[in-house]
Amino acid sequence: MCQPQRTDVEPVDGDVYRSRRRFLATLANLGVTGTVALGGGLIPASTVWAASQRSWRFCRKCNVMFFDGYPNKGVCSAGGGHVAQGYNFDLTYDVPESPTAQGAWRYCHRCHVMFFDGYADKGACAAGGGHVAAGYVFVLRHDVPPSGLMQPAWRFCNKCHVMFFDGYPSKGRCPRGGGHVAQGYNFALRFRGNLEDDVALNPVRD
Repeated sequence: MCQPQRTDVEPVDGDVYRSRRRFLATLANLGVTGTVALGGGLIPASTVWAASQRSWRFCRKCNVMFFDGYPNKGVCSAGGGHVAQGYNFDLTYDVPESPTAQGAWRYCHRCHVMFFDGYADKGACAAGGGHVAAGYVFVLRHDVPPSGLMQPAWRFCNKCHVMFFDGYPSKGRCPRGGGHVAQGYNFALRFRGNLEDDVALNPVRD
């Protein structure tokens, strides 16, 4: 199955990006811990080489987190495809879990949402049946003080198993009927700003 495309590579800086990734991968392979000097400052070695993917967005129709990097906008439980609004989230994948970072979050290649793949029950997909995982394994931070570039109130829905935004009175539209129902951790997710305007490419350094 196809995984969400890598949208964190800037074509004009391809050589710089590849050189930086080789450097960071070398540090990881050497087991570097503590902090490393990068960009004029000391950065925690545990996060400096973390891979991340942007183009994750809030759907204003169903309130879920979905991948907006394809022309096809998936299947929304409110009908049609998802419609992006607000922040462009930059989410970390393929890094170790911690007491404040949960893994097993995946892209569903049928409806294009972020869902929790850690249970035998795969929830409810707006395309019918359960979700089907593809691509990266995302590791998402929870129950931490949010910085200026992190948005809290992202929650697991115990009915359909997706990541949805719980910060509005309306709980969106769940494939199992009614609104989403929050359970478990309170996730604080990193964003870059509005997709339409953000050109700063803010690095993930939480």
